Amino acid sequence: MTYDTILLRYGEIFLKGKNRGTFEQKLVENIREIVSREAKSVPKVKKSQGRLLMPYFSDHRVLQRIFGLTSYSPAVRVEKITEEIQHKAVELLQEKKGTFKVATKRSDKSFPITSPEFNRSVGGYIEDKTALRFSLTDPDIVLEIEINQEGAYLFFESITCAGGLPAGVEGKVLLLVEDEAGLLAGLLFLKRGCSVFPVAFAEMDISLLQAFSPVELKLHQVKNVQELEELATQKEISILVTGQTFGDKAKGKTNLTVMKPLIAYSKKQIEEQLNRYKNLASIPHQP
Repeated sequence: MTYDTILLRYGEIFLKGKNRGTFEQKLVENIREIVSREAKSVPKVKKSQGRLLMPYFSDHRVLQRIFGLTSYSPAVRVEKITEEIQHKAVELLQEKKGTFKVATKRSDKSFPITSPEFNRSVGGYIEDKTALRFSLTDPDIVLEIEINQEGAYLFFESITCAGGLPAGVEGKVLLLVEDEAGLLAGLLFLKRGCSVFPVAFAEMDISLLQAFSPVELKLHQVKNVQELEELATQKEISILVTGQTFGDKAKGKTNLTVMKPLIAYSKKQIEEQLNRYKNLASIPHQP
């Protein structure tokens, strides 16, 4: 199938009221930054009625790593004309067999046909022109149609993304990376919109963290807590995030506010979440 558009969805940003525009703009910037690292070119991203639109590209799985996005769908765009939508639906389904249903979302309320009526219209046309048969429950294929101000978009799947808030819309934190649990703690703070500055007492691999960060990360190595606090003062940061769990002991006192997002996590929960993020980042699991 030849797609031409990717339809992007976001969730928590809807709750931000007057600040929503700022959060949307940051999300657009992060998409451009992270996608450009994979696609080697800066993509065009357009806002449209609670959605973002961008041209289709083959390495679209990178979108799953962008905090702030909840899901996306590779789609085909046509004009908001019933006949064109019907013809495109048949074109997409011509070689398919089994059962199907149509699910329409009409964001553009000026479109004259209601969603249930449009489902019946397109569904009847598909039955007439293909070997498929309609099934309301448990169909083999679900053709989704979203109609907004920009056009009509036809697609078959919604791919889950990282969710949360766009990285960089909230405050700055230092992240102490002592092991992979520290990386998970950093990912959780990126997901809540923070900017993360990784620091360690020894060389650590932060490639997993970098895969989800829209900005280039540099690991700052320090010798002791005093140097860590000096770095915090230099960066004007008052919060230190660690990957410590309930049974871990602190390795020195600090005047910084220490936050431990994994405090109630079990080792199994940490491993499961790390593996999930590694899957999204295509980074091999540790044996």
